Amino acid sequence: MSYLFFQSNNEFLGVYFLVIAAMSLALYPLYSRWRYKRHYLKFIRDTYKNRFGEKSDLEFTADTIEVKSKTGEVKINKSEISEINEIRDYYFIRAKSGETIIVSKTKSDNLQKIKDEINVMVATLGIKQNIELNWKWR
Repeated sequence: MSYLFFQSNNEFLGVYFLVIAAMSLALYPLYSRWRYKRHYLKFIRDTYKNRFGEKSDLEFTADTIEVKSKTGEVKINKSEISEINEIRDYYFIRAKSGETIIVSKTKSDNLQKIKDEINVMVATLGIKQNIELNWKWR
């Protein structure tokens, strides 16, 4: 639009649209980041509101990972794990089907055993492991 107004010798509207375009380019990433963060936080709060603060039992067997909680029991074959992501406070164990087991490092009773099991799975099964201890939501 700015180009068209400059071509028709209307400099005021040309400069106006040029300034608006520059401001949009500069501010849109900030708005987009704020909007996505707000959207996903709301989704997580609404979807998992009854699961926050609940204790679960995590057990590693020879072939599976078992999670037991008050809502039920989940068994995932170790061969179906696609990747393990580690950040400062959590482990995310992701299955090929898209399910993810979230393990809190700060609230785990036996963190060293969990670390050892993850290291064994990565070494023996060739699971991709991402370690980003300085990760922050941007």
